[in-house]
Amino acid sequence: MRMRWNKKLTVVAVFGLLIAGTLVMSGCTGSDDNQLNQTGSSTVLPLAKAWAEEYDGAQISVSGGGSSHGISALLKGEADLADASRQLKPEDIEKVGGDPSKVTDNGTVTGPIKVNGREVEPTKWVVAHDVLTVVVNNQNDWVDELNYTQLYHIFTTDDTSIYWDDVSGLDDAPHKKIRIYAPDEASGTYDYFFESIGGLDNSRLGHDVDKDGKKDYHPSADDNVILDAIKNNEYAIGYFGYAYYKQNTEKVNALSIAEEDEEAVPPTTENVADYPLSRPLHIYTDGVPEEGSTINDYLRYVLSEEGQSIVPGVGYIKVGDVSPGLLQHQLDRLGG
Repeated sequence: MRMRWNKKLTVVAVFGLLIAGTLVMSGCTGSDDNQLNQTGSSTVLPLAKAWAEEYDGAQISVSGGGSSHGISALLKGEADLADASRQLKPEDIEKVGGDPSKVTDNGTVTGPIKVNGREVEPTKWVVAHDVLTVVVNNQNDWVDELNYTQLYHIFTTDDTSIYWDDVSGLDDAPHKKIRIYAPDEASGTYDYFFESIGGLDNSRLGHDVDKDGKKDYHPSADDNVILDAIKNNEYAIGYFGYAYYKQNTEKVNALSIAEEDEEAVPPTTENVADYPLSRPLHIYTDGVPEEGSTINDYLRYVLSEEGQSIVPGVGYIKVGDVSPGLLQHQLDRLGG
């Protein structure tokens, strides 16, 4: 008889430790063939939790901490699976003493990388798609859409838009300071957002912690903190993954977003093809996991019809709905 792990107890225990501010991990990957450590992106976290609760083939410890944390843990051999809402970057490899030149533009590597005397080959798997959601307080009645230029004015140090009526096109907005609550630098959501709106490293709020202190900026690794702050401040703005917004639609308002000279598009799963801030969500592993291994079986479950059926309920879009060819290619790589 096949043993069935009590997934809910495992995940609840892990999340209880997270709430307390501490997650006890072994300092290495799962020591047992039926145990996996999965950590990283707060955006992927709701999905990772849902998959872990439903999957019966392994005992999976799930935690957040941000994409940078997850990728670093994988590279150091401290996790089996790294959740990431962005692609691997050369800086990720450089931070752990590896050769950053091996990272390609599409977030893969040209070969194994030496980290602390061991070889690791971070390998990317697209497991879902997201529409990053920009939100404001429910009392905000002067803006229901923004374009990339306006987002740039609000979220970078390159512009003097300190008050809402400073933002181009918002002349009738109140002369009140814009209060920004958003993910911190460890978040893949932070990277993706600024790459999309064109914010260079030295102009991103948070990169230099806005040294002149003019902009009212409050970074956090916790989406709950961001949501609560925006909910309680009429002049606040911020952003996070669509799944988290979907769980809290009555607490904040989502804005439609436009690229330059394009029509603004609201963030919905149906609009993934047209919404400017849509993005893939990833799991990284050390190489292509061997057929029959616990990691291989788990990834095949995640990408299977059963695993992907969970995705819309969490608030994201199935891989096959955006790129059926990519879904099949990934399953072929895993051997089934």
